[in-house]
Amino acid sequence: MALSKPIGVFDSGIGGLTIASAIKRKLPQASIIYFGDTAHLPYGDKSATLIKGYIRNISNFLFEQDCGHLVVACNSASSVLTNDLLPAGYQSVLNVIDPVVNRVVMETGIQTVGVIGTRRTINSHVYRNRIKKQSESLLVKELATPLLAPMIEDGFVRNSISRSVIHEYLKRLGPVDALILGCTHYPLIRTEIQEYIGNDVLLLDAPDLIADQLVKENDISPNQSGTDHFYVSDFTESFEQTAQSFFGASIHLEQRSIHPK
Repeated sequence: MALSKPIGVFDSGIGGLTIASAIKRKLPQASIIYFGDTAHLPYGDKSATLIKGYIRNISNFLFEQDCGHLVVACNSASSVLTNDLLPAGYQSVLNVIDPVVNRVVMETGIQTVGVIGTRRTINSHVYRNRIKKQSESLLVKELATPLLAPMIEDGFVRNSISRSVIHEYLKRLGPVDALILGCTHYPLIRTEIQEYIGNDVLLLDAPDLIADQLVKENDISPNQSGTDHFYVSDFTESFEQTAQSFFGASIHLEQRSIHPK
């Protein structure tokens, strides 16, 4: 399949830019249209009904921008995603949960899998249920880590504060063979997490897995321009500053309000 149309990526905020960045690294010619629903973040404390409404509105907006592929770069949204929420016509739809689950169940020698994420993601048991559906024998240990995302957004990474918070959480989780980073913010502290749990523990998160899947399933059209756009539903200067650290390059955020149709 030729990747001739832009890739739409959306998240409740700017954490999904870690996925957009991974896609851009592996598909530099692809056009990305990103939407961060910063007016409604975090999705983790919203009802499933509200989140489904956000999914419907944003996926329609991205489809109107001629996106051919949709990446739902939000764990809370991915946990309630169904096809009936999306406009017909997307060539492919990827979420942040299934690529990680598919990867962990393929690993040999793993008996215990840890999952960390927001309270909503953990309380939904979406990772545990999807892992168990494929591999009943795996033990899944879940832990809500609600302080990590705001800590990262405030710039507390690679310092004594981030190390202290990470250590306090992970010692509650106990030993695991693999650890799923169930939030798109967490790749920014991946190195610190690996340092604490050791190199013998397999760390799994969505960005590279999603990018790899897009590479595997698509060819880049030679006519692709590579022009990117980054939209947010509410704009502050702090969002733009933080967005650059998530994407790994200077970007310009455009404010765009989306109203239900």
